[in-house]
Amino acid sequence: MPIVRLTDVTKSYRLGPRRVEALRGVDLVLEHPGFYGIMGPSGSGKSTLLHLLAALDRPDTGEIEIDGRRIDALGESELTRFRRRHLGIVFQQFNLISTLTARDNVSLPGLLDGAPAATRQQRADELLDGFAMADRAAHRPDALSGGEQQRVALARALYFEPAIVLADEPTGNLDTRASQAIWKLLRRLTEQRAITVLMVTHEPAAAAHCEHVYLLRDGRVHDSFDVDGLDAADLATRAQHAGG
Repeated sequence: MPIVRLTDVTKSYRLGPRRVEALRGVDLVLEHPGFYGIMGPSGSGKSTLLHLLAALDRPDTGEIEIDGRRIDALGESELTRFRRRHLGIVFQQFNLISTLTARDNVSLPGLLDGAPAATRQQRADELLDGFAMADRAAHRPDALSGGEQQRVALARALYFEPAIVLADEPTGNLDTRASQAIWKLLRRLTEQRAITVLMVTHEPAAAAHCEHVYLLRDGRVHDSFDVDGLDAADLATRAQHAGG
């Protein structure tokens, strides 16, 4: 059973008097756990695709299946539960609650799901320890570096051991050193936990850490290839050709 399957997915928006076709019949199948990247020029449909996979929006037509469930056919309450338990989502802006400690931010999915406080704390501490953040558990976001905040966000995304983690430009607000650490961490997660990570990025250096990359152009999958043996310069060239 594929981890992700999109079949002829379309999505359009109204932009003033114009109708913008963001996705024009996307077919995509992820058969095995791994670290996948999505690249493409501005306006290619990358963010729209990720939002549909994250169940934050619905397609106009087509089918979206994740972990064996047709999420485009779920009602709102079912969709909310599915998103919480089966999807991990990491954004560029971290999206941590400023008044909560790192531990409480990580345990938030458990709180929303009604888990007991002791269970939530144990799970949060386990995840933070795995990311070398145990000594920062009691700190609020403003006392953490950008890289530390993204580790907390990633730990929160893994609270329920989701089938897939969706990462939207996860290192867009980080410096080079912190970015490298996050990319390596994402790759290690796929290898050690058999989790699928699907990352939208415009950075060839980020895509170089993936196992397989999909290139989008004009709302369609233009190309896909294994990354093994390719460096950032190679990927930049491929992405440029996708935009040409």
